[in-house]
Amino acid sequence: MALYPNIKILNTEPGRLSDSAKNALKTLASVENVEADREYLLEHINQYDVLFICMKNVIDEKILDRAAKLKYIVTPTTGTDHIDVAKAEKLGIKIISLKGETAFLENVTATAELAWGLLLSLCRNIPAANKSVTDGIWNRDLFYGRELKNKTLGIVGYGRLGKMVAEYGNAFRMNIVAHDNKTLPAPPYVKFVDMDELLRVSDVISVHLPLEESTKLFFDREKFGKMKNGAIFINTSRGGIVDEAVLLELLISGKLLGAAIDVMAEETSLAPDWLTKSKLREYAEKNRNLLITPHIGGATKESVEDTNMFIIQKLEKHLGAQ
Repeated sequence: MALYPNIKILNTEPGRLSDSAKNALKTLASVENVEADREYLLEHINQYDVLFICMKNVIDEKILDRAAKLKYIVTPTTGTDHIDVAKAEKLGIKIISLKGETAFLENVTATAELAWGLLLSLCRNIPAANKSVTDGIWNRDLFYGRELKNKTLGIVGYGRLGKMVAEYGNAFRMNIVAHDNKTLPAPPYVKFVDMDELLRVSDVISVHLPLEESTKLFFDREKFGKMKNGAIFINTSRGGIVDEAVLLELLISGKLLGAAIDVMAEETSLAPDWLTKSKLREYAEKNRNLLITPHIGGATKESVEDTNMFIIQKLEKHLGAQ
């Protein structure tokens, strides 16, 4: 018997939840597991008290205006840019996310590991070399790469992910510089510098900032222009932090040696052809110095299970307090 049988939960991405996570949800309330798209949400959202989502759907004003009963939006993500937060708050809908859950997130390494995987893939031409072999070509001379040893790694945002990436950089014998608005404890191998110096000295820049009003288009033409010629740019945070048109210009001109991104500014767009029309995607299709992955930073079996179970426990606390 569910603890709150009169509360109705819509789980919009049941394929992401293990049997254990689904059972945990069922112990709380009445649950409907539906691989819901936008049309389903628009038609049925008025039936539910709790909406359990991840990144597949954008919960905008149009959906929220139809959410007559909705009390909670639950998302096992740190970012909430796929939700119209201001509208939800205006309607009295509580958003339950991983934002601010520092102690728990310290043990979630998936996005930091991906950032390092993207860097290695870019420096050693791994995707292109693999494709060459599967195309029937065995020629190592086509894929000379770059070593990381003795290069300078610049970390923008020295939070939990920035710290992890700094550890990886140290293990690869890199020099580590970091920039953060806060004064934070760090091991001796991390040197804190101002933003201009980080841009000037870094061979690799890895971005670990939340998307907030102050960080929108943080990497603009001015900051990109201050980067060292031949630098590498890694972004696993949010696409809206980067002026993608300038990023593309600098890749084409050769100012940047390469870039690898797991996020794009338009990924929450409702336009079905946003990716097809993307100039970055078009460039990446023909050039191996830009790698793009579809926001898979947190998409590991371990992290998905851990974050789902944690956010369900957090929902339980909220339901018990109401």
